[in-house]
Amino acid sequence: MGWNTSALFVRGASAADAVGLLASPAVAEGAPVPADEATSGLADGVLFAAETGGWAQVWDPSMALAPACDPPGDALSVIFSSVASTYAFTLSSGGEVVRQLVHADGEAVVDVGAPLPVEATVEIPSWGPDEDFLWAVIEAVTGTGYPASLEFQPYWHG
Repeated sequence: MGWNTSALFVRGASAADAVGLLASPAVAEGAPVPADEATSGLADGVLFAAETGGWAQVWDPSMALAPACDPPGDALSVIFSSVASTYAFTLSSGGEVVRQLVHADGEAVVDVGAPLPVEATVEIPSWGPDEDFLWAVIEAVTGTGYPASLEFQPYWHG
């Protein structure tokens, strides 16, 4: 099974503020959930948010809100879509896109800005960039890898 989700990472924001960039109104509701549920949740109309290492992260299983966000500060959005063989990230600094890379079926279909140093360090499989590539980018940019021990607050939006 592959990953099919998206996320937005925002430097220096609270989880609630980062959620507000994606959906307003959004209501924190329910008990926090573990990372495996937040990063692979299938619920519609819910976002999962937490803070770690100076970054807020909001997981968007719908893959509709995080990729369309135009955050005002330093942010990273990612799309994991193993079903469509699409893996993408957009890095913004000061609200301006500094790097955007979209791979579909192993081919770069969008390639904007100078490659990040981490891009040259990841071994790319024959089928192209995949989840490991995106996790390497996330770790290089935010300083955090897969958040196994982190709990995420569900935020319902309509």
